[in-house]
Formats: sequence, structure tokens, C-alpha cells
Amino acid sequence: MIFNIIGSVLKLVLDIVLLPFRSIPSIWGLLFISMLAGLVMISIFRLASNQKKISRLRKKMLGEIFGILLHVSSPLTVMRFAGRLILSNTLYLLYIIKPLLVIAIPFMLIWGQLDARYGTDIGNQNTPVTVTIEYEDSLPERDNITVIGTGIEIKPPVVMVDTLRQVSFRIIFEEGIIGSLDVNGTSSTMGATGLWNGAIILRGFDGGNALKRLFCPWVGRAALADSGPISGWYSLKAVRYRILGGHRSWLAVFVVFSSVSAIAGAKIFNVKI
Repeated sequence: MIFNIIGSVLKLVLDIVLLPFRSIPSIWGLLFISMLAGLVMISIFRLASNQKKISRLRKKMLGEIFGILLHVSSPLTVMRFAGRLILSNTLYLLYIIKPLLVIAIPFMLIWGQLDARYGTDIGNQNTPVTVTIEYEDSLPERDNITVIGTGIEIKPPVVMVDTLRQVSFRIIFEEGIIGSLDVNGTSSTMGATGLWNGAIILRGFDGGNALKRLFCPWVGRAALADSGPISGWYSLKAVRYRILGGHRSWLAVFVVFSSVSAIAGAKIFNVKI
């Protein structure tokens, strides 16, 4: 229950933040969220770390480096300073591991949201999408597999893989980018959750595991039936954004611009890293 609430709140917050970017190219919303995430991460690092200890340790490490450079003619002195530097580096890692662990959870939540919103594209209405569904125990007979689509067209053939308990077929979105699928009573929503840029695009479904959907919001929740599949996924096209002289994935854009934003935030707010 709590994971569903957290996921709903996070989705709502990002929907509101991205509201001004709904009608313009998706890259602008991605850039804004990336830079905002960098500032949030550096702020969390500042609050979760002991800035005074890190600052003193960095000065100490700088002194040990100068000690090595000033005594290159004395191997024993160099080794002594090098040993101190190794110990200082170890202590430094211990100082920053706590804030990094604190940052890891919001980073993974943001990563999941951005991947669901900017990672894939349904494409045009003439592009078929492969759907693969999985049954829990064994596959039903081919004649007993009933596939009903709303807003989508089912394209034959239906391919069955008994050893994997999987069935695959293709679909085409008839109108827009939102549809629903019913397979032997198991029903799920397909495609985008909204008709705007930056809306979550579902790439699969299962019947439970709210924690999984919190970190992987592209997995929709299905109403499972006893005779239906327990999970499924769709082969959607990955999006490439034309930026920085090439076609980049959403993750490359996010890493670059969130890092630049975090570095700028550290300089502005005097955060010791």
C-alpha cells in the first residue's frame, strides 16, 4: 500500500513539474528534469554528509600530496607521505559513502520515472509492436487463447513457446497511443498514460509487486485472471535525442546535464565533495 502511495505521489509531482513542457519537444522536459535532479542530488549530499570533516580531510590530503612532491629526493619520506595519503583516501571514502547511499534511493526513483517517460516511443500507427505474455504453469491450447484489444489491432500469427510458457503476437495502435489488452481475462492498459510529451509509456504488466512498479513505473498493473497470463512486456522503440552533435539516449543526456548541474550547484552552494 505504502509503495503505491509513494509511486502515485512521485508521478503526480513530476507530472506537475513537467506541465509547462507537455506541448513542446520532449528533450526540453528531459533537460529541465536532469538539471533539477543534479541540484537536488547535490543538496541531499550536503545535508547527509559531514561537510566540516570532509573539508579538513581534503586540506590534509592536499598537504600530503605536496609533501610527496617536495620530498621526491627522499624515498623514505615519500613512502611515509604516500602511506598517510592512502589512509586519508580510505577515510574520505568512508565519509562520502553515507551520503551516496542516501542519494541512491531518490536517484533510482528518478531514473525509473525518466526511463518510463523518455526512454521509449510507440511510434506511428503503422508500426507493429510485439507483445510477449507469460503464463505461470503451462500454456493453454492455441484455440483457447483469446486476445481482445481496445484501441489496438491484433496482428497474426500467434507464436507459442512451450518451454518458456510464453506467447507472442503483434499489435498496432489504431487510434492515438493508448489502448487496452485482454488475454484470457487478464486485462491491462497499454501505451502512454497521457496524450502529452513526457507522459509515462507502459512497456509491460504484472499483477502485483508494488515495490517493483515504484522503481519501474513502466510496468503497469493488470487485473489477473486464473486462466490468463501473469505478466507481459512490449517491444517498444528506444528514443534517441539529437543533442551534443549526435543522437543520444535519455540516460546519456541525463548523466551529462545532471552532472554539470551538480558541479555548478556544488560551486554555488560551496558543497565539499
